[in-house]
Amino acid sequence: GSEGHVGNHVSPMDKTNFGLLLTEFRSQLDALGGKHYLLSAFMPADPAKIANGIDLPVVFKALDFGNVQGYDFHGPGSDNSWEPHQTNLSGALHTAKNDPSMYKFSGDIAISQYLNAGVPWSKLTLGLPF
Repeated sequence: GSEGHVGNHVSPMDKTNFGLLLTEFRSQLDALGGKHYLLSAFMPADPAKIANGIDLPVVFKALDFGNVQGYDFHGPGSDNSWEPHQTNLSGALHTAKNDPSMYKFSGDIAISQYLNAGVPWSKLTLGLPF
C-alpha cells in the first residue's frame, strides 16, 4: 500500500513504526522546554497509501500539520508504476470529467480522505505545483 519506489524495503510494521517514530520525536521536542517546536511531515495523496500506510490518529496527534502532496499525480516524468507514459494534469484540484486515468487523484480527493478519517482541517496543508 505505501511501498514507494521499487526496491524500497517494506515491513508490515512500517505503519506502526512511523507513528511510534513521530510520537517519540514529538516527545523529545517537547522535552526541550521553553518553546513549542513545529513538527510536520510530507503526506501522500494516494487514497490507498493514506488508508493502508499511515496510522492517522497517532501520526496527527504528534504532528502540528501534514503537507499533502498535491502535485505529480500524472506526467511524462512520472515514476508512478500504475500509469507509465501517460500525461494528465500534474496537480488537479478536482478530477476532470474526462480524466482517462484508471486511478483518480486530486487535491480534493486527498484532503477529503484525511478529513473523513478524522484529521482536523487545521492540521492539513496542500502542496501545489508551480
